[in-house]
Amino acid sequence: MASRTAPSSLQLVYRPDERPRSRRDTVLYSLQWIFIMFYPVVWGYALVGTGLGFSGPELGNFMARVALMVGLTTIVQVLLGHRFAMVSGPNIVPSLAVVAAAAVGGREYALLSFNAYIIAGAVVAVLGAAGLFSRLSRVWTPLVQGAMVMTIGLTTSGTALGMLASESAGWPFWAGILLALLCGWLSLRGRTLLATVPVMVTIVLGYVIFMTSGHFDWTMVRAMPAFNWPKLFPYGTQVPPLDLIITMIIVNLFSALNLYGNVNAYADIVGAEVTPQAQRCYFTVFGLVEGSLAGALGVPAYVAYGENLGFVMLTRVASRTFILIGALCLVVMSLFGPVSGLMAAMPEPVAGAVLLGVACTLIGMGAKTWVRSGSFGEREIFIGGFAVFFALGTSLLPPEFFDALPRLVGTLFKNAVILVIGVVMLLEQVLFRPKTGTGAAAQPPSIVTK
Repeated sequence: MASRTAPSSLQLVYRPDERPRSRRDTVLYSLQWIFIMFYPVVWGYALVGTGLGFSGPELGNFMARVALMVGLTTIVQVLLGHRFAMVSGPNIVPSLAVVAAAAVGGREYALLSFNAYIIAGAVVAVLGAAGLFSRLSRVWTPLVQGAMVMTIGLTTSGTALGMLASESAGWPFWAGILLALLCGWLSLRGRTLLATVPVMVTIVLGYVIFMTSGHFDWTMVRAMPAFNWPKLFPYGTQVPPLDLIITMIIVNLFSALNLYGNVNAYADIVGAEVTPQAQRCYFTVFGLVEGSLAGALGVPAYVAYGENLGFVMLTRVASRTFILIGALCLVVMSLFGPVSGLMAAMPEPVAGAVLLGVACTLIGMGAKTWVRSGSFGEREIFIGGFAVFFALGTSLLPPEFFDALPRLVGTLFKNAVILVIGVVMLLEQVLFRPKTGTGAAAQPPSIVTK
């Protein structure tokens, strides 16, 4: 049973299998991927690094391992897993689970989460290799996919605006807004080469503006050691408690659902095929490399980001060659501490500008997925609207609400992307499932089986 996607309406400059046409393209597009990979490194710092209170050499070593794993996981997935130009980075669901573990059981308890990742990753890999996740295609309709993509865009926009306003309504905020508009203008109106490197131009220009104005924090760069060689089991080899293992297994199963959606939505954009064999491969890599290996190196579990959908829409470059070169360069760069520090010290308004550009494309793309499904009546409008706003609104509730829930439930409810997928499936397939013969579900989803 093979999965496939509808032909892509996006005019790509480079399709996934295409090789570079010139040395100039090789350099510029590979360099752009390096800059894009700054984003997941920043997330690793913002989510877990600060959440666990890392500082000094401990933070420096952690950031170096985060950067190393961004490169390694991306390379392995592109070569052996999903085989798309998608960057992998720290996954927000298990990352928040680590921070939640610290809040409940203290720092030492939370550090055992990384060893729990090793076991959880192995479980997910076995399930993936057995092909059990392929059954998701039966319920992965345009309504689910559109809601997921739109929610990624909405949550990304919230994060982006928070970063843009990190220094209140001062000039950095307006500089970030202008950078976001520049990113969009280059993508839409830029000519030839400039239209395909909007992310790189935005980040480089942003660094220049903040460095020359004296608004760049060099503390992170100076605090990093000159050279970092990755160490396995940096927090010891103690066996984690059973409750932590179970929590991480469940969390990683939900992360696998997120991965399924991200990969298939990306395939839909570039008009590529996703076969059951490919699914088994990328879920196996997800478990063993992005889960178990990440845990052994003391970093949160990784996943191919949903923001990749926005990146390919902005750049229109989907060739695997460029991302492989960029990821390999990042692996080498991660061994040098100041480089990891430079990535982690990206000014928040600059990161917010890039994310705002990505969010705009994702929100529109989610709506387009709904409309083109061929069947978007009152039922679909209610399900999609209810799910998106329930998931987004729930994720924005105060901490006291989640404190009153079991730890695992609170972690999942806090993640709008995971929640919206589950709510749409519940409403579409159970509560508001159309009666046989009504014709309400006559149109096939964008990802179909045969």
